[in-house]
Amino acid sequence: MPPLYADQRRPFIYPLKGRVITKFRDEYWHQKEQKYLRHTGIDIKGKSGNKIVAAGNGYVSYVGFSPIGGRTIVIEHNKKIRTTYLNLSNIFISFGDYVRQGEKIATIGAESDPSNTEVHLHFGVIYDGKYLDPEDLLSISYEDISKYLYLNYLANDFYIQTHLSHKPVKYIW
Repeated sequence: MPPLYADQRRPFIYPLKGRVITKFRDEYWHQKEQKYLRHTGIDIKGKSGNKIVAAGNGYVSYVGFSPIGGRTIVIEHNKKIRTTYLNLSNIFISFGDYVRQGEKIATIGAESDPSNTEVHLHFGVIYDGKYLDPEDLLSISYEDISKYLYLNYLANDFYIQTHLSHKPVKYIW
């Protein structure tokens, strides 16, 4: 089972301790729309009233309602990474709040999500406007991140280059 507390070694933690019952990109039948859809996050099984914690530090950028997932929270962790929390019953934070990893933000209880009929948290990750597999993000440690970056120092600045893209990104200090 994943930890449910702040972890200084990881930028993100599981927001609910439980079993993943619907995985990222799993196909499911949407009864109301009468078609199959692909899942944009993971569903973590829980019980009504289970507490949900912030997966990482960030600012609350949305508290409201989603047509598919009911009560919803979005946390912006930086300019590119946002996490989404759906199927909530009680919400304990407000728009604009700063939350810390492991801080209680809500409880679950809604059962109207078409991807799974069991009580669960739908947890999603959006990076640069695209959905990512949350389990990939949750498996990263700060030690892992350093394996994917090269620093090329130049006069008064440096470039970060990843193993994956080999396209340098310039950062000036």
